[in-house]
Amino acid sequence: MAHRHTNLVLVVLAAAPLATPAQSQAAPVNNWAEFHRAMAGCWTVPPGTDGSLIAYRFGLDKTGAIRGTPLTTARRLTGDRDAQARYEEAGSAALSRCFPMTVTASFGAILGESPIYLRFVNTPPTAAYQLNNNITVFAPR
Repeated sequence: MAHRHTNLVLVVLAAAPLATPAQSQAAPVNNWAEFHRAMAGCWTVPPGTDGSLIAYRFGLDKTGAIRGTPLTTARRLTGDRDAQARYEEAGSAALSRCFPMTVTASFGAILGESPIYLRFVNTPPTAAYQLNNNITVFAPR
């Protein structure tokens, strides 16, 4: 009988929804700078991938949810095959963790009209084209 109870607890815990960074954020995102910070907080840089980058284009609806499937528009993957796979997975995982993103109604109206161009770059920060919906997230150093 005790064994069944343990299994039941494990099933309940496995089925419990986990909060993602986007779902547990303190306040709704209200502008592009806050959007950039939220994206940076969702990305974990895999080791052994210095010099890699992956870029996406996607749309968001006014509620902060991704519309359709993000399109990978560029990739430069370094390291061995495992490192390269981890880098691609880290980019996809960041999108999964960040969205849907809680946004204000006014910023949601902007998002609904703007395609997002997002790059995750594992190089030292450089001057990057950071204008509204063109977002470059550099690996922390």
